[in-house]
Amino acid sequence: MTPHQKDGWMTTQRQHFRMPVSRCGLVTKARTTTLCQIVDITEQGLHFSTDLRLSRNETVHIECQLDADCIIQCELVVTHAEPPRFGGRITQLLPEHQQQLAVFIQRVITSSMAEL
Repeated sequence: MTPHQKDGWMTTQRQHFRMPVSRCGLVTKARTTTLCQIVDITEQGLHFSTDLRLSRNETVHIECQLDADCIIQCELVVTHAEPPRFGGRITQLLPEHQQQLAVFIQRVITSSMAEL
């Protein structure tokens, strides 16, 4: 695989496959904030668990430190609700957080490939 092919493959992986992360974060709905556990993530969305009562189509804010170099804050529309597990589509993410998320996912993919 050439470096160009490898980059294209990784971009596809980053965009289409949820990367397991298991990180603690905060979820905010209106004025209520509570802990959540980010289960997996892509550049477009994530799955998480929380005790907060959420329904499909609700908008929440998520803040999570994925690693020492990557803290993201995003707005998420809940698309999947089976309490305490939820999934959603990222609707707002600052450009610098988008870049940090892409780099983080790239590192996870690279690390996973190195283990093969």
